[in-house]
Amino acid sequence: MFWRRRSFSYLAQDVVSWLIARVGAGRTNKIVDFMWRNHAMYESDFSVLNTLLRGFMNVGMGFEALEVLRIMRDVGVRPGLSSLAILIRLLLRVGDYGSVWKLFNDMIFKGPRPSNVTPDVVTYNILINACCVGGRTSVAIDWLHSMVRSGVEPSAATFTTILHALCREGNVVEAQKLFDGIQDVGIAPNAAMYNTLMDGYFKVREVGQASLLYEEMRRKGVSPDCVTFNILVGGHYKYGRKEDLNRLLKDSILSGLFLDCLLPDIFTFNILIGGYCKTFDMVGASEIFNKMYSCGLDPDITTYNTRMHGYCRMRKMNKAVIILDQLISAGIVPDTVTYNTMLSGICSDILDHAMIFTAKLLKMGFLPNVITTNMLLSHFCKQGMPEKALIWGQKLREISFDFDEISYQIMDQAYRLMQDDVEFVRGTYEKGLFMVS
Repeated sequence: MFWRRRSFSYLAQDVVSWLIARVGAGRTNKIVDFMWRNHAMYESDFSVLNTLLRGFMNVGMGFEALEVLRIMRDVGVRPGLSSLAILIRLLLRVGDYGSVWKLFNDMIFKGPRPSNVTPDVVTYNILINACCVGGRTSVAIDWLHSMVRSGVEPSAATFTTILHALCREGNVVEAQKLFDGIQDVGIAPNAAMYNTLMDGYFKVREVGQASLLYEEMRRKGVSPDCVTFNILVGGHYKYGRKEDLNRLLKDSILSGLFLDCLLPDIFTFNILIGGYCKTFDMVGASEIFNKMYSCGLDPDITTYNTRMHGYCRMRKMNKAVIILDQLISAGIVPDTVTYNTMLSGICSDILDHAMIFTAKLLKMGFLPNVITTNMLLSHFCKQGMPEKALIWGQKLREISFDFDEISYQIMDQAYRLMQDDVEFVRGTYEKGLFMVS
């Protein structure tokens, strides 16, 4: 019987929501008047007003929902806590912070008026999260203190939300203070909290503090997860020393940390491969590449691009070309990063190889973007071969390639370098190779 009544209540809310959406905001007062007039003959005050309240909230009409809440206050009806939580979310979503603060303060300080409802941890978390997202972290901390004073115990999510906001602002000092005080309220820091603070330390380039926090995490028996591993490797990769990153990678493999992580994803593998490539350990990168298959994962475009970039940095262009062939054989479409990486590496090696590679790209139907093209043409000029820059400019012109201003500047530079060769200049001028059509 209870479930039948509840289903009927939900149906009534859906019908009212549909009707409100049909008539529009300008005529909703007529719906309220119609449902409220003589309602006592059929339904209770709470039933009618709660249906209206949720009906307005379902269609995102926060102002109208507040007006229904005012009527509930006037007649002494108490709305449910879940209804108020939904209303707070709605008001926050539309940016009506003034109404949120008033509603929340009324819930706390006015006793039976307007709601006689004590906010719970979920309600506080909604408000604290909104403050943090809106850049009001100090206000969120004030609400945390108010929460504790009111006898509501914060959850792990409460602290993690504020920690994340503080670290995002670079305020790791306050984040560390909050982290140290978590255990005072009977909550043991979990992996998410450690991860958040570690990431914060890395972003302000305090690599040593991040490493110490990781050691504390292991020492206290908090199991690292994939996020932990990504933060560690990514942080050392961006801000740490090469030797520290190399040691971390080797220790992680030897200790089984990498394989102990819950279902390593492609992002984890790509970070790890990038770490090995940064330390010029392409053997280690290849080993991790092979481990991907044992974990049931297929490499993506980022995986291949990272390995190609590693080989290009080491001037091992033959290896980079092999990786490119593997990428194509795997059915992955090369992107701009792929070709820019290869062209940059080849241009730094032997320019003739760059010409062969570019011709291969055109034959494959890949039209390089203007950045890639400018890179090639610029290298021709830098290495004293302006005539080849002009020839390749003409070839690209024939396939309707769109040059930009930088392209024409490079071509103009090549043209000036060729001015000593009067015959060549006259020939190219007559053919109109460099005039904008």
